[in-house]
Amino acid sequence: MTNSLTAAPTFDSTTDTVTLDNWSDAPYNRWSFLNLDEVIPTARVATGAPAPAWPRRDDNLLALRTPRHDGLGGVQAWGTVGEVLDDTWTDGFAVLHRGTMVAEEYRGEMAPETRHLLMSVTKTVVGVLVCKLVDAGYCALTDTIEHLVPGLAGSGFATATLRDVLDMRSGVRFNETYHDPDADVYLMEHAVGWRPPRPDVPSTMHEFLASLPREHPHGGAFRYRSSETNVLGWVCESVTGESLADLLTRYVWAPMGAHHSGHITVDRVGSAVADGGFSATLTDVARFGELLRRNGISATGEQVAPEWFVTDTLLGTEDSKDAFAATNSPTGMPGGHYRNQVWVPFRMRTVMLALGIHGQMIYINQRAQVVGVKLSTWPTAQNAHAFYDTLGAFDAIAAKLTPHDHHLRDLPLADHS
Repeated sequence: MTNSLTAAPTFDSTTDTVTLDNWSDAPYNRWSFLNLDEVIPTARVATGAPAPAWPRRDDNLLALRTPRHDGLGGVQAWGTVGEVLDDTWTDGFAVLHRGTMVAEEYRGEMAPETRHLLMSVTKTVVGVLVCKLVDAGYCALTDTIEHLVPGLAGSGFATATLRDVLDMRSGVRFNETYHDPDADVYLMEHAVGWRPPRPDVPSTMHEFLASLPREHPHGGAFRYRSSETNVLGWVCESVTGESLADLLTRYVWAPMGAHHSGHITVDRVGSAVADGGFSATLTDVARFGELLRRNGISATGEQVAPEWFVTDTLLGTEDSKDAFAATNSPTGMPGGHYRNQVWVPFRMRTVMLALGIHGQMIYINQRAQVVGVKLSTWPTAQNAHAFYDTLGAFDAIAAKLTPHDHHLRDLPLADHS
């Protein structure tokens, strides 16, 4: 079975030229997602002492039977995990079970040392950092944004709380419609240097964020707004006086035991793009997922995410599901919620997702003790078939690796809702 979208054209580095105008489009993204530091300025996120190497075994997961879905999440056929990888523009794929690497796959030009753009998986990394700074006393979840970032005092974010922004429940106007050149999400890309300068758009990220107005009361319905995470990045830098790259090094990447440095894109004045600019290797992304499976504890034994982070994320609050259900755009996760820059897709509240456009996913199943990572270069920002097939494949893997749990066995994705 092949994906319903026409296969993306291939990229030829000898004849195709990557520019700020085209780097995120197919076929150029097949190269640029693996080499973004050659296209856009970046800051280094350094490593510390590396974590021990993974124990390994081969569970032949690519041959595992898995459901294939239509664009609404309904099961329309069955195939294999390998076929899902073949059909969904995969660059890297890894699965950990109880801390053992049971699958590691590279496609195309990606290799173990290659840093892949994570897009909005970056948001979850930043969410962990924010909560770590809360734990360290730099800020409180009840603090208002204008208190934490004086530069946003006159903006739509001013009276929102840090908690509102962490859960994407501010009332700020921001249009996240992909492939609309006048949507706020694309205007922000001009501001941060992901696209060429545009005369009607501020020339730095901070100026752009300060220009956004409020249109609804804060603390209401969930609205997916990438601007929120860039505000979080600004909060981190404002309350500590340090760059986001240095903070990620100190509080996340080094104590996690990363084996390779990462990098994060920065705008023309050095402000990090917190909503989607981080690049890292496949196994280090898996290492980040594994520390969340272990309730914030890294393989080196350090409490990287706060002790309360995972429980708070999975449980949310009494109105988290109602706020999520009231969103103005389909999520594909009926019964789920969003908390601390993490997606909780199912009512059972044992699975967490970190997601990025063009096919980035970290799957964390605490009950099955499984972490899965898929890094991709979909030719479009969103693809419902590829999303459901990837999530379904990870669910099938979790069921295979935890056969005693009947709640995880042979359940198509639609039945989880």
